[in-house]
Order: sequence, then C-alpha cells, then structure tokens
Amino acid sequence: MTARHTGRGRFRVAARAALPVAALAPVLLIALTAGCGKQPEYPPNFTFPSRADRLVLKLPDKPAAAVNDPNRRNDEIAALDSLGGKTADPVGLPADERAKVEAFLKTTFGTPAAPTVVAEGEAVARLKLTAAHLAEGGKLFRAKCQQCHNLAGDGRGTSSATIPFPRDYRQGVFKFVTGNASGKPRRADLVRVITDGLAATPMPSFARLHEGERDLLAGYVTYLAVRGQVEFEGLRALAEGRADDHAARVKTVLAEWEQAEAAAALPAEPDDGEPGAPKYQEAVRRGLALFTAKADNSCVSCHGEFGRKPVLRYEVWGTVAKPANLTDTTLKAGSRPEDVFARVRFGVPAVGMPAHPEYTDRQVWDLVRLVRSLPYPGKLPEDVRGTVYPK
Repeated sequence: MTARHTGRGRFRVAARAALPVAALAPVLLIALTAGCGKQPEYPPNFTFPSRADRLVLKLPDKPAAAVNDPNRRNDEIAALDSLGGKTADPVGLPADERAKVEAFLKTTFGTPAAPTVVAEGEAVARLKLTAAHLAEGGKLFRAKCQQCHNLAGDGRGTSSATIPFPRDYRQGVFKFVTGNASGKPRRADLVRVITDGLAATPMPSFARLHEGERDLLAGYVTYLAVRGQVEFEGLRALAEGRADDHAARVKTVLAEWEQAEAAAALPAEPDDGEPGAPKYQEAVRRGLALFTAKADNSCVSCHGEFGRKPVLRYEVWGTVAKPANLTDTTLKAGSRPEDVFARVRFGVPAVGMPAHPEYTDRQVWDLVRLVRSLPYPGKLPEDVRGTVYPK
C-alpha cells in the first residue's frame, strides 16, 4: 500500500491491487497488527476532508429488500429518497454556510496532526480527550485503523470497497453498548471491541497491543465520533433550513459520552445452574415465551425463525443490517451472558433493534438463557427444541 494526498486536505492509503474478500481478511490482520517502534505521524499540512457523501436524514419505513453491494454504497444511499427516506447532498448546501461549519470544526477539533477538543468545562479531561492523549492516539489510529475507517472515521478507507462496511463514527452512534440506550458506548466497550475484534467480520483483534495503546485508540475513536457528530448535526441543520449552535452542540455531545460512562453496571448474573439443570431449563422456556410474544418489539418480529429468516433493517447510516441468526454459534457482538444481556436490555438503536426497559432483569436473563442455548439442540428442553428445530 502507498500513501497519497488527494487534495482538499484528504489523506488516503491507496492499495496497489484489489484482493478477494477471502484473501483480504488475513492480509488486513497482518497489516493492522504489524509494526513496532515509533508510530507514523500525520503531516502538519493535512486537514480533515469536507464531508462529501450524503447525509441520511430519514430512513424508509419499510424493511430493506436486500443487503448492500459495497461497490454501490453511494448509489444505494441516494436511492433511499425514492424508497420513502430522505437524504441530503452536503456539496449542494450553501458554500458560505458550509465554510462556517468547517471553520468551527478546525478551530474546535484541530487537524489530524494536532487533534484537540476545545470546550468549556472539565469533560475533555474526564473523557481523556486532551491534546496529549489524542496526539498519541492519532498516530496509532493512522498505523492500525485508517485502512478501513479512513482519516475522518467515515468507514470509507481503501479496504471498505471489498469488505462489509467498517463503522462510520460520524454520527456518534455505535452498535454494541453496555451503558444505556443512547448509542454512546462506555470507553470500556470500545476497548473491548478493539481488543477482541468482532466475530465473523473483518474487524480483527488488537490484543497484541499494550493495554494503554488500546485505551489511546478508544480515545481517538471517541474524538472522531464527537467531531463527526458535531459536523453531521451542523450540516443537517443547514439541509433543514435551521440554525445550529455548534459550541452548544459540542457540550451536549460530550455530556452524552459522560452519561454513558456514568451509567449503572449490568446486574449480576443469577445462578440457574448448568444448561441441563431444571432451573436453567425453566428459564429457557420463559425466554421462549418472551421471544415469540405477539408484540411489535418482540424478538421474533425481526429474528424470524430464530434468525434463519431475518427481516432486513436499515441502519442510521443508510446501510442495511441483517439481524443475527441466533441458531449460529457465533454472535458478532459476543456470546458471553453479559453481551447478550446488554443487547436485549439496551437494544441496538443504530439498526432499530429496540431496547426493553419494560422487562425485569429476570426476564432479560431468561432471554439470555434461551439465546445462548439456541445453537445447541441438545441443550434445549424437549418442548423448546421441537419449536426451534421442528422436524
């Protein structure tokens, strides 16, 4: 791969040749985890690129018809307008107003070589978004993450055309959180994804990095997400013909990240014994009743036939998500009891998976018992097995 400057402050890593998906994952793993010694620095004249891809302002109300083609990402997002959604081309917004947004972003968030967060109060220090933290995190991001997530964290790195879309941080929304239903993760959530990767996706594990390095990367991802959300909301306001107080927006977004950090810990897992124990099996039965309940937000409404016939959902980025096949042994966000609990309790707002604050902790744990047993017919009570795996 070679690095090049593409004008207007853009910085990208160009691949010499396209690789098939099957061959790309191991190459990415080697490229992203390799390297030692001094991390590369961004040239001082680089600036973050102006956003040129469409803003998704409203998603279609109906389920998606098909998963995305990575090579037609822009066209498919533009087509949302004809499907009942609404998008806006930022390039078509008034140039003088866009320039004001960009000037505020540069003043408040600096450049890739000198990232910063200029805001009143102590939130910047509490979230470890100081210039010193960000400078080191930015170097690591360039070396380890930029190939997929790109300079501004838009998920449009040079590898993104041949793999499922890397996360776009610019709306400040993440899928897998353990603190609340706002879409903001705890720093520990980001560190865990960086450490473990995401199963069944090209997102690799960075467990070989030092703990401090993984924490610095999580901080830099947070920085890109804060900057990106301020940019998104500013451009959204222009597209909708209203004003947005950018400085107030920065404070609001930082407060949301602090709220996620302050959220209560997950409740302790109850002792239901081993999967074959009577108490555990009764929990599975109760979980099945909740899963198949006739309600708009029931699990079966999206995970048809326990995920074997899923209902495709639009994501906030305008892309399409396929609800998990829960009879598979691997779940993207992890299969630990606490992972499943968090998905049920807080949902996945980015893809429209609802939170379930109305369930008691016991009910959520019942669903956890069911979901973790679904891939293993022999661990299911006979009556449940007949429902999940009919002859």
